Amino acid sequence: MKILKIILIFLMLTTLLNFANAADVRVKVTPVQDVALPGSPAVFDVEITNLGGRGEIKAVVTDFNWRKDSNYGFYTIEGGGTIKDTYKISPSGNLNPGIYSVNIRFYATANPEDYLDQGFTISVVPYESLVDVNLEYNPQGLSPDKENLVILKLKNKYKIELDNLNFKLRSEITNQDFVTNLGKQEEKDFPFSVILGNVREGDYEVNVFGLFKDKTIANATRIVKVAAHSDIKESKKEEFSFLVKTSEVSRINNGNTVSKEIYTKTVSSFENLFTKSTPEPTSVEKSSGAYKYVWQFTLNPNDSYVVITKTNYGRPILNLLILALLIYVAYGQLNRGLKITKKVLMLKSSEGHIIGLKVLLILKNSGAAIKHIRLSDTIPGLLELPHEYGTLKPSSIKHSVVGSYVMWDIPELIKGEERVLSYKMKSKVTGLGKLNIPRAVCRYKDKDEKLYITRSNSFNLI
Repeated sequence: MKILKIILIFLMLTTLLNFANAADVRVKVTPVQDVALPGSPAVFDVEITNLGGRGEIKAVVTDFNWRKDSNYGFYTIEGGGTIKDTYKISPSGNLNPGIYSVNIRFYATANPEDYLDQGFTISVVPYESLVDVNLEYNPQGLSPDKENLVILKLKNKYKIELDNLNFKLRSEITNQDFVTNLGKQEEKDFPFSVILGNVREGDYEVNVFGLFKDKTIANATRIVKVAAHSDIKESKKEEFSFLVKTSEVSRINNGNTVSKEIYTKTVSSFENLFTKSTPEPTSVEKSSGAYKYVWQFTLNPNDSYVVITKTNYGRPILNLLILALLIYVAYGQLNRGLKITKKVLMLKSSEGHIIGLKVLLILKNSGAAIKHIRLSDTIPGLLELPHEYGTLKPSSIKHSVVGSYVMWDIPELIKGEERVLSYKMKSKVTGLGKLNIPRAVCRYKDKDEKLYITRSNSFNLI
């Protein structure tokens, strides 16, 4: 029982000592700006109440990584009195972004061991995370054929005043600049118009770059969709000249998307004979006596495609006329004037040996009348002089080393007249072998005294 009384007295003394050592200070903290940027202070309003007698009270930062600026170096407060102050708490050096708890110790100078530790929670945030950036526009995409509304949406994520912000938007489809302020956790919209012109459909990157106190607070890329816009224009031009028809069809893609195109043209079977095209059609289909030309092509934005067809009746007709003229001239040349045909018949013995030749010279005048006709035929040296003639004997016979010449003079041959001259010759040798019978040559004049020469065919005796 005595021991229990001793323990109870000990506990009562300990309790009395704790109350005595308890700080005579009470602190109330109100955050003004508990989010700080690197190198910038956090701000708190504090109320210090002296729960003891009149005396001097100090507040000291116990964390050496932080420093405190306030309106007072220390506080002299009447017993039960309260004083208000504002603390600016800054890091001593560069701290990484994060959440920090900074301890400040409050105590009366008369009894420094009787103190109160008060924690100040501070969030250090990087410049890059200060502002949320977004672009808002028609979810179907921007239209190339009209003015488009785009909104730059900015949101200050923290309770920090942001003054004189500079934002730049840079992309292939727009360039914009904005200067603005953002209050604590303020949101702002900045509408602007975009006129695209002939921009291809697709997704385009827009870089949003923001500065605050020469620090980058935004460097984001947002995707803006440009919608498809089809605008194919066709123009047609036709020209007519003598026997020539020219058609020119062009298509141009004024839109912003790739377009698969097809163009067709139908011509009759007769026109098809005289029609050419540039470029050549992709395919040609024949149906019901007509021809269908088909061109298939792809038009990129700003591209054009031109099809030219030319139906030229003049050139084919001219070619036909030239061909007819050539045929006429050739026919006239082949059938004009005197034509000589030479035929050779072999004369054989009863034993089958060639003992002589019979020569036929056929003269036919297919043109106008001719006159002063002299026909000359050569007799090879292996053959004797003619010994038998047909209806007309030669006018003269001339001898030479290589052979002899037989000549006939005919005064005139009218148009269409034909004359056959013949003669027989004996061989000078037995068993006449290979022998070349030369051409006969004829000289004559027309009514204008123009001299012509024509020759017969030759003949090889084997």
